[in-house]
Amino acid sequence: MVPAGVAKAILRVVEPRRRLQRRALTLLSFAALAHLACAQGPASIAPYAAPPPTCPLEGCGGERAARIAAAHAPDACPGAGQSACGGASGHACAEQALAAWADARDDREVACVARTLAEACALGDPPACGYAGRLLLDGRGIARDVDRGLSMLTTACEGDVAIACLAAIRWLAEERNASTVDEGAALRSRLDAEYTCLTGAPDECFSAGVSFFWGRPPFPRDVARAAAEYQRGCELGSGRACSNLGDSYEYGNGVPRDLAHAALLYGRACHTGTPLGCSNLGHLTENGEGVARDPARARELYRDACAGDDVYGCLHLEMMASLDAGTPRDPQRALDHWQRACDRGDARACAFVGVVYEDGPDGFARDEDRSLEAMKRSCKLGYHYGCDWANARGDP
Repeated sequence: MVPAGVAKAILRVVEPRRRLQRRALTLLSFAALAHLACAQGPASIAPYAAPPPTCPLEGCGGERAARIAAAHAPDACPGAGQSACGGASGHACAEQALAAWADARDDREVACVARTLAEACALGDPPACGYAGRLLLDGRGIARDVDRGLSMLTTACEGDVAIACLAAIRWLAEERNASTVDEGAALRSRLDAEYTCLTGAPDECFSAGVSFFWGRPPFPRDVARAAAEYQRGCELGSGRACSNLGDSYEYGNGVPRDLAHAALLYGRACHTGTPLGCSNLGHLTENGEGVARDPARARELYRDACAGDDVYGCLHLEMMASLDAGTPRDPQRALDHWQRACDRGDARACAFVGVVYEDGPDGFARDEDRSLEAMKRSCKLGYHYGCDWANARGDP
């Protein structure tokens, strides 16, 4: 028979080891999740079996959610009406939840962690959205909620959490899963484009930005998200993304209006061989917006852009020639002059009207619908630049 004192000593040694083993197994599960990003072929992410009754919305009793933050005691859920994060920031709250998850012993404790991660997501922490979304898809410790889980994974993906994009893509790759979600295949296509951008494809970032800007399905119209996609693409070396990001700053689409920064971005695009960047910089230079006014330099930039087959640069070059030939230089009088000529059937004048509404300088409101309307009329009257413009917008 083992003496009582010896037995207690053995328990003091064995019990910590058991806790360490549980912690090691939990951490290994995190490693397995992270491995999704590098795995070859589709990974199985089938949901767990239905969990036993877990923490209800009214709480599990015991102390408040602050208890979750304790390093080794994630044994209480917040009560009804209590904040799981207890006033902490989203990031700090997510860190607390992850620490608690590492020591979670059963589904009830996982449910507490899931609730905390969901609140951290709502407080603006993208990684927390990824973790919470995955838990909701799996139905581990909490009721399975596919729509909410995918929404959280999408939020994390748009917050630059690449593994969240991948988790959603692989879940949607299963036909039986995609069929349970409205437009599941379209959502997968969109997330795949964002994932490809995040993993270093500048052209995909540019394309995603354009789709967000115009709201081309399956992308919602979101000019702020468009600017974010352009930003990443520009950083990765896409001149087109830099030019479009400059446009965002010139007109305050999704970012604060900043003409000087727009000029820098246009210059970067121009120097990397993007003709539209040269045209856009020429427009600012011609009008002295964000840079010193320099009509001669503007002509050079328009000429370079036109040589690169950029219709915007070609039209601006012809507009400057028209001004030199006697068209009124006052912006409003010039617009009236070209509009009258357009009404008489002058195709080139219609294109000039389109450019003015596209530019929106000197107090004119930018109006892309009226711009396209004028370009389409120019095209119907036989002006090839008007047709090129309309075709580029997909609306000849």
